[in-house]
Amino acid sequence: MEKTTLVIAALILLGTCGVAQQVISVADTTPPIAAVATTIPRDTLRPPADFVDVDKEPVVIKKVEPVYPDLAMRAGMEGKVWVKVWVDKEGKAHDVVLLKSDADVFNGAAIAAAKQFIFEPALIKGKPVDVWVSIPFKFRLAEKKPPTGAVNDTVYSGPIPRAVYDFVRDVLQGPVPDTARVNAFLAPDAQSIARGYLRPLRQSLDEQRKGKETIEQRGRKVVFFTGGTSEGGSGYIVPRTENQGKMASAHYHTIVVSKDPGGSWKIMFWQSWQGGRTVR
Repeated sequence: MEKTTLVIAALILLGTCGVAQQVISVADTTPPIAAVATTIPRDTLRPPADFVDVDKEPVVIKKVEPVYPDLAMRAGMEGKVWVKVWVDKEGKAHDVVLLKSDADVFNGAAIAAAKQFIFEPALIKGKPVDVWVSIPFKFRLAEKKPPTGAVNDTVYSGPIPRAVYDFVRDVLQGPVPDTARVNAFLAPDAQSIARGYLRPLRQSLDEQRKGKETIEQRGRKVVFFTGGTSEGGSGYIVPRTENQGKMASAHYHTIVVSKDPGGSWKIMFWQSWQGGRTVR
């Protein structure tokens, strides 16, 4: 009986040692946590300071002209956009930030062009460093030929009836049409964005009728329309207005229209915005 007890105890002891050895073996094959953590990169994308005192300024070796926005060209708009470019140690445009703009319509074209610039990088003690550089983009129509279909007066485009254009002109030049005519050309849930506020278009027109200049300022002249339609029974109208002074400042309106089930064209959305100066 004593021998049997000793044998059982020995087997238990050997089994315990085996488990202990197995645990140690598994633990020995696991990489230390500290070793894994040291492989994470640190601050590799931190932007440079706004001003860096360098020995050699970055030099442009590839310049890209922006594409003139079609809407701006058709509307006769000109303007200027300022951006700043993060030039990295390889001379590439790592990031582009908008600084100032005469009109939002030019912003996308300017940023897209700036991203394609290539530089000789700035140097400090012979080593390349990251810096910011400012780039102005000028949009001028002197050597730009407007695309086919550009207009200086009014385009009554496609299936959108002339009566819709005439209604828009009356709203802009005043007086605002009466309620019956408004109902004839507005969708029931038509909306507007004017002076930064989203509101029902009928409310904006009521305020315009009362002299609050919600949609447009008094005394401005509608100088052109352009528009277009899609196959789905919707379209757009873009009028431009100018003040009557010597310095021409342009206002633009983006108007979305759609054909209702009865076949009548209705205004669904109207947005007013101020553009840059214009070419006469």
